[in-house]
Amino acid sequence: MADELRFGFIGAGEIAVQTAKAVAEAERARLVAVTDADPDLARDLAGRHGAEALDSPDELVAREDVDAVYIAVPHFLHGRMAQTAARAGKHVLLEKPAGTSAEDAERIVRAVRDCGVTLSVPFIYRYAASWRKAREIVADERLGDVQAIRIVFTAQKPATYWQGGYSGRSRSDWRTRVLQAGGGVLMMNCVHDIDAVRWATGMEAERVFAEYGTFATPVEVEDYIGAVIRYRGGAVGVIEAGSGVPGGAGPMGGGGHRIVGTEGQIVMDGGRLWLHAELGGHGVAPGGWGEVDVPQGRDPRTLLVEDYARALLAGAPPPIPEDAGLEALKVVSAAYQSRRVGRPVRIEELFQKPVMAPRTTVG
Repeated sequence: MADELRFGFIGAGEIAVQTAKAVAEAERARLVAVTDADPDLARDLAGRHGAEALDSPDELVAREDVDAVYIAVPHFLHGRMAQTAARAGKHVLLEKPAGTSAEDAERIVRAVRDCGVTLSVPFIYRYAASWRKAREIVADERLGDVQAIRIVFTAQKPATYWQGGYSGRSRSDWRTRVLQAGGGVLMMNCVHDIDAVRWATGMEAERVFAEYGTFATPVEVEDYIGAVIRYRGGAVGVIEAGSGVPGGAGPMGGGGHRIVGTEGQIVMDGGRLWLHAELGGHGVAPGGWGEVDVPQGRDPRTLLVEDYARALLAGAPPPIPEDAGLEALKVVSAAYQSRRVGRPVRIEELFQKPVMAPRTTVG
């Protein structure tokens, strides 16, 4: 068994900087090569980590010293780059979202699988201490049967975000365009939360009804959305998300994600977790509210990279399976389709008709 997993990076923008740092901090992982459409970015990131900057994705995937390719490019390029890596026999770690729609993600999953290599999406919330504790609480049945889930995301993204992300490292307006980004705040941000809820509770979405618009941002994609989800088994979910909210999360934080059961509930906000449970537990008295101790530990992205490297070096499947990115995008695509047709959309309908979010700028 090899001593370390050797990564090649396609894309050297701001999220790639974070992932390269995680690779450097992780055990049994090393960055060996980087390419980007902007050669200066590739040289900069490679130089930080003792890697080599290359001219093209084809050159990177041809290297024998690259075992896995991390892809962090604009969403509409995910499929092309994933197939380039997979056809060269490289494992694929594809930055979220897994495509511009559920249909796109399904094509990517199938294409990578047909090449005999693995696909994984780095959903880092699975490695966040608060979400791990939430999963533990659900698993030991302190909440009873899950009956409701709430996801809240409110932010005020600066105007510069739409031209170069938060850091401005890579200048492009692809985030503003439906065909290139696939969607707005639900696609770009809440896809993490959607996956985390599925992972922590085991709940699978059955149908989605949503309304959204573009109110405060000069872009094609939505900047505010409200969605209701019916899960198999009957639980109800609510998503409220905005990326152009004056004041962002506000003085009391984001308002709190909730997992509500028949015997208790969890509230999560800013890495903290509170529990009310009739049976008590996790340091909380029966029938009362209490904050659960959640040691933060190491960076979630570093933990993910380390876990990923360990699995692939052992010849095991990646810890986040190939279908995770697709399942999260099913909820996103159903929400966009619901807005277009004006009714709830069942997940099973997604592959029967187009699912791309329409251009619906409001105001």
